[in-house]
Amino acid sequence: GTRITLKLSDTSRAVYEAIGHQAKISVLFDPDYTPRTISVDLNGVTLEDALKIVAFQSRTFWRPVTSDSIFVAQDTPARRHDFEQEVVKTFYFPNVSSQTDLQDIVTTLRTMTNTQLIQYIPSYRSILVRGTPEQMVLAERLVDDLNRGRQKTGGQYRLEFKISESSNENKAAAQSYTLLIEPLQVGKLRVGQKVPIETHEKEKQYTDVGKNIDCQLHSETEHTVSLHLIVESSGISLDEHGAAESAHGDPVIQVTKIDTSTTLELGTPTVVGNFQDPVNKHNFQIEVTAVRTRSKE
Repeated sequence: GTRITLKLSDTSRAVYEAIGHQAKISVLFDPDYTPRTISVDLNGVTLEDALKIVAFQSRTFWRPVTSDSIFVAQDTPARRHDFEQEVVKTFYFPNVSSQTDLQDIVTTLRTMTNTQLIQYIPSYRSILVRGTPEQMVLAERLVDDLNRGRQKTGGQYRLEFKISESSNENKAAAQSYTLLIEPLQVGKLRVGQKVPIETHEKEKQYTDVGKNIDCQLHSETEHTVSLHLIVESSGISLDEHGAAESAHGDPVIQVTKIDTSTTLELGTPTVVGNFQDPVNKHNFQIEVTAVRTRSKE
């Protein structure tokens, strides 16, 4: 709570010492420090503001050494590197799922804070920053701004799958399926039946036959989501008489599979694939619509 009142035209060393005397702190100087004449008129300012004013006029910088002492040196890159205090802080980005997005944030911080001592850790979705207290204050503000920019992302999404079937220009009614999914989680949808297959150990192993949908949200923005999607259609192969073909008494399973990645505009239906079912020779079209149902608090 110390207030400094001082009007003086003298060397910067003398001004620092006068401030130290009022504040009852020791002022230590770099042996290579060269004082210069400055004039200050301080009227009831805080100790920190008084030191900032003198540092600006004398082209110096200071750093605390103990609770009642400071160290003063010439403001040059070499002296900053040798004496300026550094702090380390880890910033977490729980809503950033893409390594590219994390790298963009690293580039922004390096450019704006003028420090190259930044390391990103994709597995923890975090960034480790080392810099001066002033650089760290700026980094914290930038991170807060970036996180606020993502407040409209995150949370829960509803994925609506519309599978349309056609054969010889005849189009059957589209089937619709819905999944609720969180970012980075894997959603699974199984539609069909379990068919028993006898193993070599004479045990029954059940296989899903029908339509299987596996999907995962990899990254998101305010208006889009990136989706990895696997759609598998399977069925029991039939012979010319309509009976199930088999080998050693087991049914033969025919499978068609689509494995794709795509970016969806929220609320906009997007066709992500077309394929032909190998069993009934029907053509299928897969359309996906993503809707954000709940934003992250």
